[in-house]
Amino acid sequence: MNVTLSLILPRERGRFATLLAPYFAEVAPTARIDPSERAGQLLNRKDVTAFWIHDAATRVGFAIVLNLPDDRREFSEFMVLPQHRRKGLGMEAAALILNEFPGFWRMGISRHSIGAAAFWGTRLSLMPNIANLREGAPFTPHQVKSFTFEITDP
Repeated sequence: MNVTLSLILPRERGRFATLLAPYFAEVAPTARIDPSERAGQLLNRKDVTAFWIHDAATRVGFAIVLNLPDDRREFSEFMVLPQHRRKGLGMEAAALILNEFPGFWRMGISRHSIGAAAFWGTRLSLMPNIANLREGAPFTPHQVKSFTFEITDP
């Protein structure tokens, strides 16, 4: 695998919105979210870092990191396209992002995405530089639970 990340630029709003549509249909099917509007919001916020996930030259997903006060972060959105799942690409992309930003993290786990809880539970438990991993209450009605943890320098 050759997983790399690149920043999603504001001019890529349309392309990003085309991936947000199926993402929101999967993770929050009852929410009324306009993918184009949400893409614009995410790509123009100063407290958001948006990444494309690539496998070699193929764009296979995206990740949104919300930069919170006091050097804390939240995985706000994360998706590997269904046809690229179960190949280790999401695991590798998550590790790249988490290791890039050591410190305190939080994330909510979608109630509707069947594989999300297993993916994140496995991913987080396998990271050698994770500390204080805790499972908690969901942040929104579309979530089933949350995780908080600290990434130490690798």
